[in-house]
Amino acid sequence: MKESEIRPPDLFNRYLELSRNDIDKFFSDKSNFVEICCPGCGSNNHEAGLTKSEFEYVICQICGSLFLSPRPTDAMINNYARESAATEFFATHFFKETAEARREHMFKPRAQLVGEWISRLDLEEPLEFVDIGCGYGIFLEEIANLNRFTCISGIEPAPSLAAVCREKGFSIVEKSAEEVAQDEMGASFATSFEVIEHVFDPVSFMSGIRRVLRPGGLLLLTTLTVTGFDIQVLWEHSKSVNPPQHINLLSVKGMEQLMARSGFQVVEVSTPGQLDVDIVGNFAKEDPNIELPRFVSQLVHEATDEAREAFQRFLQEQKMSSHIRIVARSI
Repeated sequence: MKESEIRPPDLFNRYLELSRNDIDKFFSDKSNFVEICCPGCGSNNHEAGLTKSEFEYVICQICGSLFLSPRPTDAMINNYARESAATEFFATHFFKETAEARREHMFKPRAQLVGEWISRLDLEEPLEFVDIGCGYGIFLEEIANLNRFTCISGIEPAPSLAAVCREKGFSIVEKSAEEVAQDEMGASFATSFEVIEHVFDPVSFMSGIRRVLRPGGLLLLTTLTVTGFDIQVLWEHSKSVNPPQHINLLSVKGMEQLMARSGFQVVEVSTPGQLDVDIVGNFAKEDPNIELPRFVSQLVHEATDEAREAFQRFLQEQKMSSHIRIVARSI
């Protein structure tokens, strides 16, 4: 998989441009922004990290997570998600035009992984499944193809996307995870892909996921991690550091501590990302003036494809890729 297959540069750069333009409209008044403790470990011990588009990120001195603080309120973030031009562009253009590539490279392998975990842990039947932030329902379709679940549903707060999923025949709760009541679902397996980096309060979000799971239910969650290679190399230049969209970039340690604080027992942590080296190389092509560390410059400009692939595998094996995957049980 290449970055250009799931993030075509013309579409992705247009999305980032719209995000920057939206900032003045939605976040020009920062008087209501709120300071928060680390969303990973809960510590108040942090220092300045970086500033981007006039948003300030701090670094937790305990777990190393990078997060926006002060940050917009939950209401401001939700309003942005509903009304911004960037969000509309992502839904109507970006995601639609990359949907099939994402199905092949992301959603099908993830559905296969769900099937593997069912067999590996011998989950108690009947099996009920829920995807938190199910979007257009592509992943729900792939889960249905497994023929392992008696009930497949999704949680999607956006009315237009929830309607698309219902048209495909899926049961959808049109709320955020934080709003779902204790006895509303009771799934045996839940997934959440690239959602937690967007939410105002990750602890509240995780508590919501725990409520939709039955005791002992399994969660498969993926997100970005600040401790990964491409974010560490590019830092403030990284397109993954994208306020006000990505406001929680937790470390591997921070994600593990968030799970424990939210009532989950971690079963497995991995960083199976495939794009770190490709992302750094593509950025260097877009901006030849960026100063990369000498080793990184040699890797992306001079190394063979085999060497770059071997280095990406090394990042995966050492939990140093910028894409983290957590499997955890509700306790």
